[in-house]
Amino acid sequence: MLSLKELIPALTKDFTQGITRVDKHIYINPKKEHKYTFIWMHGLEDVPDSFLAGFNNPELNPFDNETTKVILLCAPVRPLTKNQGEMMTSWYDIMIPNWKQFWGIKIDKELWGVDQAIESRNFIWSLIDQEPIPKKNIFIGGFSQGCCMSLLAGLGYKESLGGILGNSGFLFPFTEFNNKTPIQILHGEEDEVIPYEFAEKSIQPLVKLDNEFNLIKLKGIEHAMMMDNFKLMKEFVMKHLQ
Repeated sequence: MLSLKELIPALTKDFTQGITRVDKHIYINPKKEHKYTFIWMHGLEDVPDSFLAGFNNPELNPFDNETTKVILLCAPVRPLTKNQGEMMTSWYDIMIPNWKQFWGIKIDKELWGVDQAIESRNFIWSLIDQEPIPKKNIFIGGFSQGCCMSLLAGLGYKESLGGILGNSGFLFPFTEFNNKTPIQILHGEEDEVIPYEFAEKSIQPLVKLDNEFNLIKLKGIEHAMMMDNFKLMKEFVMKHLQ
C-alpha cells in the first residue's frame, strides 16, 4: 500500500497537536465539542501512523476536525500462518496463501482465524460502547483487512451506526446483520491483492439487506488508498451526519 506521505508530498506540516497514543492506538481529539466519532482500522502488516497525515488534515479528513474524535486503531502483532508464522500486525490470522480460491469450498476456520476476527470485533464493540455520544454519530471504516473488520463489527453491532466506510476489502461469510447502518465500499478496479470481482461476489448478501448500500469501482486504482477514496468518503459522511 502506498502511504499518504508518498501520495501527498505536500503534507509536511506538523499535525501532532491534539493527538494522544494509547496502547499503539492513535486518538485525534476534536478541537471543540465532541459530536462524532470515527473508528478506523488499517490493513495487514500496517500501522495507524500510515493514516495519521490524512485523517488529521482538515482538507482530507472526511469529518470536521473541530467536532470529531478520530480513533486510528492498531491491530495486534501475531504469527501469520500463511507466511510460515511470520510476526506482523493483523486483525486475524490467514491460514493459507491461496485462500480466495477456496471461498465457499473450505469452511471459514480453514481460511481465516475466525476466533481472532471475533475477538477483534468484540474489542471494536467495546470502544463503540464507551463513546458518550449517540450511536448514530459513530462511524467505522478501514482499508483491506480493516475494511473486513469494519463490516464485521459495524453490521454486527446491536444498534445502527452512522455509517461504514470500507475500502479494498470483502465481507466475511460469518458476518452477522443486526442493524440498518448505511454502507459504502470503495474498491480499485486494478486491485490484485483482493480482486474487485472477488470483493463484489463476497458482498452479495448486502444487496438483500434494507441497509443503504453502495459499492463504487475506482478505475485504474490498485490496492491502495488514494485521493479519490478520501473525496468519496467525505461525500458519504456529509450525507449521513445527523
